[in-house]
Amino acid sequence: MNYFRATFYDKYTPLTEEQIREKLTPLPRIKSASPTSDALAGKSLKIILDDGPTLEYSFTRDTLTLKEGDAAPVSAPYAAKELGKIILFTHMIPDTVRGYNVIFDRKTNLVTVFEVWFCGFEQDKREVWRHYMFGYVDTGKPAPEKRHGLTNRIEGLGTYWKNDNGTEMLYFFPSVVWSSYVELSCPRGGITITGPSDFIKIDDKSYIYSRVDAEYSGTFTLEVIDLFTVQHIGVRLGFDINDELDYQVYSGCGEVTGRATNLEPLSDYGTKLPEGAMPPGEAPKKGSRPSYRPRFLYPDLTKEQVDEIIKNNVKVFEGRSIMASFNTMEPSDYMMGKNFVLRFDEGPVWEYEVIDMMRLKWRVDGSEWREDIYCAFEPAKDIVLFSHVCTGTNPLRCPTHAIDFSKALVTCVDAQLGNGRKAWEVGRKARFGILEMEGGPVPPAVERHGLTTELVGRAQVNIYSDFMQSIHIYSSPESCSWTIMMPNNTGGVMWSSPALYVKLREDAYLISWTEDTCNGNQGTFILNPQLMQDSGFFFGVGGQGDDINVMLTTLGAYVRPLAGFNIMKYFEKKRR
Repeated sequence: MNYFRATFYDKYTPLTEEQIREKLTPLPRIKSASPTSDALAGKSLKIILDDGPTLEYSFTRDTLTLKEGDAAPVSAPYAAKELGKIILFTHMIPDTVRGYNVIFDRKTNLVTVFEVWFCGFEQDKREVWRHYMFGYVDTGKPAPEKRHGLTNRIEGLGTYWKNDNGTEMLYFFPSVVWSSYVELSCPRGGITITGPSDFIKIDDKSYIYSRVDAEYSGTFTLEVIDLFTVQHIGVRLGFDINDELDYQVYSGCGEVTGRATNLEPLSDYGTKLPEGAMPPGEAPKKGSRPSYRPRFLYPDLTKEQVDEIIKNNVKVFEGRSIMASFNTMEPSDYMMGKNFVLRFDEGPVWEYEVIDMMRLKWRVDGSEWREDIYCAFEPAKDIVLFSHVCTGTNPLRCPTHAIDFSKALVTCVDAQLGNGRKAWEVGRKARFGILEMEGGPVPPAVERHGLTTELVGRAQVNIYSDFMQSIHIYSSPESCSWTIMMPNNTGGVMWSSPALYVKLREDAYLISWTEDTCNGNQGTFILNPQLMQDSGFFFGVGGQGDDINVMLTTLGAYVRPLAGFNIMKYFEKKRR
């Protein structure tokens, strides 16, 4: 049936600690596409940290010597970059899997130090962990009282970057503990990836940003961003898709693309991690940070297991999904008693007889008639979105149709369990066609619904219930991200998915996403920008432990706009 196949994420091979140590021995030179800074050559620094060891450095052009607390001095290659008054330098420590990244403000003598190390996450040793510390350079004068510190001052920021290594990126900061990015320069096309992040204020124009690509490559990125000049310097440490060490410094310039509105109280400046940022029950330890690891939350089911669940535990419009349907529109009786045909340009042909508000009969391409439960919404005048499971199909099929009864046009998100990668993840394809119905409008010969980029850059908050809200950012033509809200209306954990966007009319946009490498489910809804509400359906395998089921549920939210980002121009430039 030519379903969408999951190619959204790369698969990274596990590395052992022995393999990592071997790749770090001897210590490699740090790569840079442009000249590094020699501002530290011939100098010495004594760094006093509030909750860490004293670090005593002396530098030549390319090599440093470090005395860490009472330990014996060691020598290592290093690389430095300058951004105005700020120097960022990075190095690893011989015969270990750890190192330091130091941000030094030469005007104030304040420093932030990121200690980094591989193997901090037992299940995936290629992931880089970090521990940040605040302090100052000892100049012989009394210690300064001020320090760098956590902030939400750049929460909501969106930026575009072009780096000296050829990388082009879009950044989005809708959270104080997470971020997302789109690598425009990736030959496979721009997709949205999210990762746990830190945001630290140096001063009102300069900020430190870090992230780790948890659940993917495990690579650590650390940058200093100057918002006066929209320039940054950074360091990247990790292993690439070919398991080669990727250790480099870089610089770049960019543009501010916009902002997603902050939702915290106006007097909340984000100077400490918000309540609920850390996973419940997790004992604090060095390097801990807010985390979301879907691969440990959901069982990796075989096709045989999925088939068994389909036989015994299919729940259609029973209960609610995590996007609890408290704010979904009322189910519609618009289609009651109607008989019609949905004819798609590339096939198939669906025939429907709608019995009442809950039951319909269907057949596809002349097959036998079957009866199933359905649900329908009218999210815009004369547009109906309805969905049902096709019992008896294998792989289990779930079409969601958006019919414009005023223009005889239809879009189908044709979904099934299995996407070519996992038997339990949903695959889907968008199909476009016409409505044929006795007494209905004449179907157009050429006009169809179609994929749209009009929503790219949009930011909004979806309010599913009193206890579930999330920020949606439509960050590329083929993907999106969402941010789960924490107490005090602070942005928390994020995730991202492949997505498709279809314009039905000026007052109706269909959005569908599949939560690949997550819970594997598909969400499809219609957003009415006049009503500022969306309603739709969630389909896939759900539940935990002994209660794993296939579910089709309703979802819906009230919507509040959160400004947004002017980013479509970067995708258009890439496509030319």
